[in-house]
Amino acid sequence: MYPLIRVDKRVPDGSTWQSRRGYLLPSLDGWARVYQPAGTRWSNPLGGWTAETEGVAIFHPATPYTISCHGGGDGKRFYVDVAYRVRVEPERVEFVDLFLDVMVDAAGSVSEKDEHQLAILPPDLRSFALSARDEVRGLIAAHDRLFDPRSAYYAVPGDATALPPWREALEIA
Repeated sequence: MYPLIRVDKRVPDGSTWQSRRGYLLPSLDGWARVYQPAGTRWSNPLGGWTAETEGVAIFHPATPYTISCHGGGDGKRFYVDVAYRVRVEPERVEFVDLFLDVMVDAAGSVSEKDEHQLAILPPDLRSFALSARDEVRGLIAAHDRLFDPRSAYYAVPGDATALPPWREALEIA
């Protein structure tokens, strides 16, 4: 009922930085939604890790960022990758990460990381990334439902919560 798909996060040189598998949930407002149960394996060139909590990541081809909401109960938090070339296909979601990340912790505190890495981007991509970051921060400040862990974007159907996590390492291309 919920197809198991691959999610690939690439860096600007085209290489893959992270890969994982998750379950494609019904889309909402054009956003593809991918559920990853606790125990899902995330692979990267350094070996990867296993997620301790469940999460839902959302992707929209016309939006310069991806959003992940993860954690349990009242401890849900957000991790936003500033991105471009977001592609959603039946068996794969892929995007190019532009390094800059915005995080919102469970208490609502907003922080950023990796802005220093923008120095390696061409000026047009650097400007694009900063503009996308500003858009994300504006949505957070406006209390947009994209950043409400109780919104329908992050609702997991009851039958999906019983699905097993993907535990195998994925080949990184």
